[in-house]
Amino acid sequence: MVGNSNLDERQLQQRHKAGNQAFLFMAFLLLADMGLENYGIVWLEYPLSNYMIFMLGVGSYLVRLIWSGAYVGPGGGQSGGYGRSVAGAALAILVAACIIIVTFVNPSVQEASDGRANGPVILIIALAAGLIILSTVYLIRRRNNRAE
Repeated sequence: MVGNSNLDERQLQQRHKAGNQAFLFMAFLLLADMGLENYGIVWLEYPLSNYMIFMLGVGSYLVRLIWSGAYVGPGGGQSGGYGRSVAGAALAILVAACIIIVTFVNPSVQEASDGRANGPVILIIALAAGLIILSTVYLIRRRNNRAE
């Protein structure tokens, strides 16, 4: 990815700046989570809290990359990838719907004797975050194309 990216110097600087800030944001959130947990404040159970913090960091990085125009280099959008984007969005929605249906229809998936059955919850959060990021990308591209 690094060797054959068609990004110019400005886009590379924007990408590196967004990556550094997202990493620091994620580190700050992890430290804040650890501090809150030491004082007895638990906002989510252990695997979910770290996963949500990771998703916030990665999501902020991706949104900032797309917002600043540093996701695809000049001329990278003419490859006819619209059909693949629609197919990817349709597949993500289908998988999200299947997981939600299985989670709410089958009560044994939701039950846990020790409170650690977070697999379906993590999958739903991941798919929801993916759909949010995908819709944000679509809206940003639409706004940028309208401005041109």
